[in-house]
Amino acid sequence: MRITWPLDPSVYLGLVVLLLGYAWLARGRLDNTARPLYFLAGVMTLWLALETPLDPTGDRYLQSVHMSQHVLLSFVAPPLLVLGLSPAMAGLLVRRIPLLSGLCQPIPAQVIAAAVMIFWHLPGPYDLTEMDERVHILEHLTMMVAGVFLWWPLLEASGSTLRTPLHEGARLAYALVATLPQDGIALVLQFSRHVFYTAYANGPIIIAGWTPVIDQNVAGVVLQLAGKVSFVILGIVLLYRWIEREQPAQPEELHPV
Repeated sequence: MRITWPLDPSVYLGLVVLLLGYAWLARGRLDNTARPLYFLAGVMTLWLALETPLDPTGDRYLQSVHMSQHVLLSFVAPPLLVLGLSPAMAGLLVRRIPLLSGLCQPIPAQVIAAAVMIFWHLPGPYDLTEMDERVHILEHLTMMVAGVFLWWPLLEASGSTLRTPLHEGARLAYALVATLPQDGIALVLQFSRHVFYTAYANGPIIIAGWTPVIDQNVAGVVLQLAGKVSFVILGIVLLYRWIEREQPAQPEELHPV
C-alpha cells in the first residue's frame, strides 16, 4: 500500500470559505476568546478527515479507516464548529437563514441526522459513493450538515435559539437518543459474517490476517466507541452542571462583630 496525500482544491476552498464566514459572523459578537479556537479545531478536524491519508486509505483499502473518517465528519467536527458560535452569532444565523430555525429543533434534527447516518451506510448508497466522486462529496457534506443540526440543540449558545431551549436533563436524554442510529449500524457491522460493501469485499488485504470481515467488524467498533466520545464528554459536563444547579444555596457564614 502506498500512502498518498490527497490535494482537492474544492476542499481547501470550502475550508477557507468557512473561516472567512466565521470571521465576518464573529465581528463584535464574540463573548469569549475560546470560541475561535473551538471553530478552528473543527476546521482542522475537517481537514484531517478529508485531506490526509485517512481519505484515500479509507476509500481504497480499509473500511475501519473510512469509518474513522465518518466519525470525524459527523461527531467531532460539528460540535467543535457549533461551540465556536456565541449566542449572538447563533441568533444571527437563525435570523439570516430562516430554514435553520426549523431544521435545528430537537425532533427534526434527530430525524435528519438518523436518516443521513442510516442511508449512507446501506450497501447501495455506500457502494455508489465509491464509484462516483460527486456522490461521495454529497455524502460528506450531508454528514457534516446533519451533524451541525444534531448538535445545535445540545450546546448552550446555539440551543438558546430554540423555541423552547432544553434543560440539562432533556439534553442528556436527547444525546442518548442521538446514539441509537449509530449503535444500530455499529452492531450490524460488528457481528456481520460477510462483507456488505463491494469496494472492500474485492479489495486487497494489506495487513496479514486482517480480512475484510474483520475490518468490517472493527469498523463497527470504531463507530460505536469513537463515535460516542464527544457525547460522553458532553454528558459529563451536563451532569455536573445539573447537579451543581440543583445544590441548595449554602448559607453565609456568620462572623462575630
